[in-house]
Amino acid sequence: MTGLPLIFTPLLPVPVLIALGLLALVIVLTGLIRRARGAILRALGFILLLAVLAGPRWQIRTTTPLPDIVVILRDKSPSMAIGHRTRLADAAFHHLVRTLPPATRLRVVTVTGAANDGTPLFAALHDALAAIPPDRLAGIVAITDGEATDAPIPIPPGVPVSALLAARGNQTDRALTLISAPRYGLVGHHADLRFIIRDHGVDDRGTKVPVTITVDGKTASRVMAPVGTPMNVKLRIAHAGTSVVAVAAQPLPGEVSVANDQAVFDLAGVRRRLTVLLIAGAPNPGLRTWRLLLKADPAVRLVNFTILRLPTEPLAAPVHDMSLIPFPVNQLFGRDLGKFDLIILDQFANDDLLLPPYLANITGHVRAGGALLIEAGSEFETIDSLDRSPLEPILPARPYGAGTVTGRFTPTLTREGQRDPVTAPLAHDHPGPWYRYESVQQTAGVSLLRTSGPAKAPLLILAHAGKGRVALLLSDQFWLWARGALAGDTSMAGPAEPLLRRTVHWLLGEPSLDARQLTAHFKGTTLTIERRSLHGGPPGQATIVDPAGATTKIALHHAGPGRYTATLPAPAPGVWQVKARGMTAYAGAANDDPAEQADLAATDRIFAPLADRSGGRIVWLGHTPQPGWSGLLHRRHAALVTGARDIPVPPAIPAALLAALLLVAGWWRERG
Repeated sequence: MTGLPLIFTPLLPVPVLIALGLLALVIVLTGLIRRARGAILRALGFILLLAVLAGPRWQIRTTTPLPDIVVILRDKSPSMAIGHRTRLADAAFHHLVRTLPPATRLRVVTVTGAANDGTPLFAALHDALAAIPPDRLAGIVAITDGEATDAPIPIPPGVPVSALLAARGNQTDRALTLISAPRYGLVGHHADLRFIIRDHGVDDRGTKVPVTITVDGKTASRVMAPVGTPMNVKLRIAHAGTSVVAVAAQPLPGEVSVANDQAVFDLAGVRRRLTVLLIAGAPNPGLRTWRLLLKADPAVRLVNFTILRLPTEPLAAPVHDMSLIPFPVNQLFGRDLGKFDLIILDQFANDDLLLPPYLANITGHVRAGGALLIEAGSEFETIDSLDRSPLEPILPARPYGAGTVTGRFTPTLTREGQRDPVTAPLAHDHPGPWYRYESVQQTAGVSLLRTSGPAKAPLLILAHAGKGRVALLLSDQFWLWARGALAGDTSMAGPAEPLLRRTVHWLLGEPSLDARQLTAHFKGTTLTIERRSLHGGPPGQATIVDPAGATTKIALHHAGPGRYTATLPAPAPGVWQVKARGMTAYAGAANDDPAEQADLAATDRIFAPLADRSGGRIVWLGHTPQPGWSGLLHRRHAALVTGARDIPVPPAIPAALLAALLLVAGWWRERG
């Protein structure tokens, strides 16, 4: 039973009661001023009458006690895996469950931090409190390392907030954070890297810390970075393709973890706009396709010349009537030859146009790192063949046999062509026929495309020459594919554009098109390895070196022609090294939750003020592994009302009769 204060249920409207009360007051005061007999009796009668009209009632309720509720926040974010934190936290939680006081219920909220937003302890607490009646909330206990990436929330008055910290005391930690990391950069140029080092749990702002920057496992720079101040470093981009850059600070003595002392990112080297020189020995149907392909590529700047007449040919009109531009032989193949990344000779003959010294310059340019593509027509089989020029040492084939062969055939991929990244994506195409090719004897390189039928003559040969690359296309018919595609004729169409584009990009040194390569990349915390090869044989295995230096071997599996792959879990952030068949690849595993990794030190910095204001406790589990409930909760004594009844105070009818009697007695007394 619970007695509550009086409640009122007036028999008359409140304004009427007030008016009657004022009237009674005036009457009583008048009597008192006149010293009339019976004034006191009359006052008592009015008071009792007004009390009856006000309807006072004494309400009595029947209640049942409700158990108090304690919210326990269990921090299971990645930082709790450091050291013995998980063991300490689990032991403390199970001890609290076993020793739970009577008439107390637990509401357990687990925070995993799996949404890449750190440890949102207070957001989880806010959601939990929304479903708990404030008058039953007896305490909030966080079992954590003390780190939260969101701001504290208002706590209801009288509710203690306590923290059980999974450590022996406040810890220190060093964190390196990338402020801005370049994702792309021009090869041969520098990119700006900006980072900052912060030390937690120790005041050493301004102290200079050694920082090592590596690119694909090789040291690129060493700098001294002041703690708490952003640092700028310039990175030189040495080659095209993706490099793995790691920035690592020297560990802080005594820090809890070195996992966030480094940061890793991928940096893609991009070549400047490449210059291609296209020279056609004569107007031909394929020239338009070459021009459209190269002009549509934003990475290519095209310089094109078409030879309309040789210097030895007679003019059909006076010189002053001709609008032909003289071919700038000396400028192109003398002074400016080094400006061209790729030279394309389209059905070009070794005639009087280019003297041997100029052709020798092209050979030297290719061997020094340039590229040459020759589209051969019937001129390749004549006495004016480029094979009979200073270009011969770098050509991967020479004229042989039947010379120019005419007749319907369908280009098909060779065994190597099905494996090589240049042509492997074309394996499922069904190209239309060609009608002419040049018969040659292959002397170097690899043939990716050949004729159908018993001849199996090479059509596309790729080869290396010194530091450069050479491609030889032994038919002038590829334009048929382009025209068939343009006309919508599926019987004539074929992959002209992707074939030529991928060939050109291979010549320009695109790393992803190398025939022999080893790559590694991350998807989440899974490391994927891929090896490509033109040759058969068993897949073999790969050797993986993790950021800590531990070595693991894993078997590769056949995934397609020339492709061998493997995957394995790789949760540790940092640079992973993969080796297979004499090749080395690198992959960078970045921290998947930067907010969580920003500070890994156990601390009471956040919870100590909350505990002081609310009357809670701070317990270091490293010293007190089994804390008691004392101070962790305050009893609320909440109850559920199961019934209620009202008792009029005073009883209406007797009180009304008594009031009338007093008023009559007062009137009688005044008359006597």
